[in-house]
Amino acid sequence: MALKFIDIYNDAAAQAWSMFDSEIEDKSDFDKALVSSINKALSDLWASYPFPFRLKNYSFYTRPHVVSYPLPYGQIMADSSGFDISLNGERLILSESEYEDKEDLPQKFYFKNNYICLNPIPDKRYKVDMSFLTLAYSVKSDGTPVFELKNEEDLIDIPDYLNTLFKNALITKTMLYSISSKSDEIYSGYKEQFEKAFRLLVKYSKSVNTDKKVIL
Repeated sequence: MALKFIDIYNDAAAQAWSMFDSEIEDKSDFDKALVSSINKALSDLWASYPFPFRLKNYSFYTRPHVVSYPLPYGQIMADSSGFDISLNGERLILSESEYEDKEDLPQKFYFKNNYICLNPIPDKRYKVDMSFLTLAYSVKSDGTPVFELKNEEDLIDIPDYLNTLFKNALITKTMLYSISSKSDEIYSGYKEQFEKAFRLLVKYSKSVNTDKKVIL
């Protein structure tokens, strides 16, 4: 079960020393300051670590004579061998030069303006696969990615077993943005709670890449 924005809002509003009304049922009653704090905290938390639940697969089929294709909304995974991008099961190589005016089986690629460009130009239909760390918190039923929580029913799509750990980290981080002064004694208390919650979230989510630096 994904985390719902209305539940996160009310849990944050109900925290000790919170200045906001809880038990809200409609977004018309949302406090803009708290909504802003939640979204800032979520953005920081989501992008600070390569959580496995952010790892997604993205595929598309090439078309004859078409060189460029949209990239997914996130960071393409890479290792010591290069980017995790393959065509018909064979890994593609990052090209040192751009456009080649010929059509054939693509063997290389380059990035340009949020597009992946294949080199040579595809001469027929091929399948391209890649893995990436998504920046979207969820995807709506119509395929629209969610990059910001606005509506009561907006979701954060994470595994059920991490719901409590993720929510604890998000709410304590939200409170840090809600407190005006870092010298406030309440701020230091929430900071300590957040750091503990974040470490537990990282520990039990098991990073996709243990070499990645954790940014608090």
